[in-house]
Amino acid sequence: MNMDVYVRNAVAYCALGSSELEILSSVRNPKQASTQSFSFGKEKRERPYGAMHEEKIVGYDAFFERLSNVILEVIHQSNLSSEELEECALFIGSTSMNIPCSELLHKLAPQEMLPSIGYGEIGETLADICGIGGEVTLFLSACTSSASALLYAQRGIRSGRFRRCIVLGFEFYNEFTMSGFEALGLLDGGGSRSFDKERVGIMLGEGCAAIVLDSSMGNQSFRFLLLGGENRCDLFSPTSHNTNGEMVALTIQDALNDAKITLDEVSLIKAHATGSYNNDTAEGNGLKDLFPNLPPILALKPLLGHTLGGCGAVELAVLWFTLKEGFVPKSFGFNTVDEALGIIPTEVELETVSGIVLMNHFGFGGNGTVLVASYGEI
Repeated sequence: MNMDVYVRNAVAYCALGSSELEILSSVRNPKQASTQSFSFGKEKRERPYGAMHEEKIVGYDAFFERLSNVILEVIHQSNLSSEELEECALFIGSTSMNIPCSELLHKLAPQEMLPSIGYGEIGETLADICGIGGEVTLFLSACTSSASALLYAQRGIRSGRFRRCIVLGFEFYNEFTMSGFEALGLLDGGGSRSFDKERVGIMLGEGCAAIVLDSSMGNQSFRFLLLGGENRCDLFSPTSHNTNGEMVALTIQDALNDAKITLDEVSLIKAHATGSYNNDTAEGNGLKDLFPNLPPILALKPLLGHTLGGCGAVELAVLWFTLKEGFVPKSFGFNTVDEALGIIPTEVELETVSGIVLMNHFGFGGNGTVLVASYGEI
């Protein structure tokens, strides 16, 4: 017997703020993205960046403190008891993992051997700090990392393997990532312009979010039910999806089949919408080929920056906040229609009470994870 899987609570720290109220205010009245300077070979370069308000991570103590704080906050807001935490699993998704700490240590003492901190140790340390007694699993699959963590947590609860899971997604600033994307020519000096005709690249960002998935809603009046999803990998290229959108459409259709939802039931699409030419082309073509009539399409990355492996959890948290308030945000950064795609993200804020939302994540290396959820007041 399949169990229902609810988002019981969510906490996010990101470029929009570090509380639900602050994030809701910033979604409606965003500030101009900050800029970030970084080393590129012997040069110093500067690009728009979705920076958090908190200070940059300095060392492993600060790294674990930042991550444990967001987990402990969502535990507190969810009123999870020590007994509930004992049978709670922890799923973690990130692209950079502990690179920000290692990078700083190397700069401070380039001749010394860096400490060996494995990804498993990150998970076990956080579970120990936060009193989580269940399984600990880490996901590192580029931009789909925390989205895949959400999907596999949902499947674990649905099948009865877990009663509840905490899913953590994060990405913190580091020069390795900035210089790597700059070398690929993928950073847009004008910020993120999702699906825009003039798009030339992405705007990176940082953030962390913790989501409680549970077989019980807990004490809340807003229902956000994760119905299912799918994960696939497009083998077309070592870096991206085929721009014809075939694998994008297949992943979405499989996700809808898993959730037992038809195309005409989808009322909102939270697009991956990175702003890079190929990524938006692949996603746009896949959406057009699949949907006879496209529902509203939301692009969050112009507000948040692309938080890479953390974007599944961070963007779900932001979306959850706005839907609870009864609206779909306006998508910023869009000015000119790309006639070849014909995709126009939400141009104004939309009122909403209930519906079915599709959450897309199509990332580096051809990884694709799509989640499907229903939402509405009880």
